[in-house]
Amino acid sequence: MTTLNRLIVIAGCALVGVGDIGAAQAGGTAVPDIAEFLAALPKWSTSVAVKAGYGFKDNLLLSHAGEERSAFARGSMEFLLLRVPQGSFDYMVFAEFEGTHYFTAKTSDRDAKVWVRTEPAYRLGESVKLSLPVTGYYYDQVFDVSDTDVDRRVAELKVRGGMIGPVVRWDFLPAWSVEAQAVGQRKRYDDGANDGHIGEGVATLGWRRHDWLEVRVSGARRWRDFDRRTQYSAAGRELAGTKLKIAERDLEARFDLTWDAAAHWQTSTRVNRLHYGDNGSGYFNYREQKIGQDLEWRNDAWLVRIGGSAGRVEFSVQTVGLGTEPPARITDDYVASVHIERKLTPRWTVYGSYAWERSRSNDVFASYVVNEGLLGLRWSWEK
Repeated sequence: MTTLNRLIVIAGCALVGVGDIGAAQAGGTAVPDIAEFLAALPKWSTSVAVKAGYGFKDNLLLSHAGEERSAFARGSMEFLLLRVPQGSFDYMVFAEFEGTHYFTAKTSDRDAKVWVRTEPAYRLGESVKLSLPVTGYYYDQVFDVSDTDVDRRVAELKVRGGMIGPVVRWDFLPAWSVEAQAVGQRKRYDDGANDGHIGEGVATLGWRRHDWLEVRVSGARRWRDFDRRTQYSAAGRELAGTKLKIAERDLEARFDLTWDAAAHWQTSTRVNRLHYGDNGSGYFNYREQKIGQDLEWRNDAWLVRIGGSAGRVEFSVQTVGLGTEPPARITDDYVASVHIERKLTPRWTVYGSYAWERSRSNDVFASYVVNEGLLGLRWSWEK
């Protein structure tokens, strides 16, 4: 039995509930001995996946002009350690390491990512779950942040950080749940320019209709306090002696649908609205609206996933161009992707993916297009 199947079975058992099992037994209804079944399962589940692939990307720096193109090799490893929830306590550790080497890049020949998350959890009865996710991460990337074609400037983004935040989930009705989380995060950059603290509060209301529909509506509030960054005037000049702070309000609605009894066809629809504001003149203020759609089909051997999103960012104070009444800065972002997998053996899978991204703005220097294709092989192991 795979790790995924184990989790599905255990989740189903949790939804049935001990009280329902006892009532069924009292009424003479035949039900599986859930306690014996859970006791027979191993207490710990471990899985490892290693991927290696070769691809091509035509705009490494997300630049509007003078794009750098290169073939690349990418490798990654994922590790999952899971304590199967047989009682009140369960535990999970997930780690992901990914590195990319670009063969002909001039500015930077690599990307790197490290993500480690550990999450102990404790159940109070059948309806309340407490957990404490702790996450550490590291990113190493390079982007073109030029203001003109003549004076090209490239920023190397090396950031590391950690975050911790308790989560409370309450299944107050069979189909309804509510979840709340408070998160504290610390980010550090190699150049120190954007170092800061982030605080976040998130609340999510969920509703599930049998096994074919799940709806989630969430709201988040974030605060970003920078260590060194200063406020800006409405004209875009730094204001000495000030300290920049950012506040965000984020609303999201998500609809996950399973279209057939065998669960071969699934879709996910997301709608977001974000308000981003600073504590000064409003130079950084913007509103973002975004919609995303994913379609997935799978069977025992194949997986096909198609996704796309479209969003618009409208700035309140920043303008583009010259004149007495220049237009406000606007950016439209579009993303599309295709991912296909074919399982060769229980442990070996071949996969291919293609991703396209376009950022279109009335500020020409903020516009770019990037295409990336990848073919790879994955080896996985579970116990």
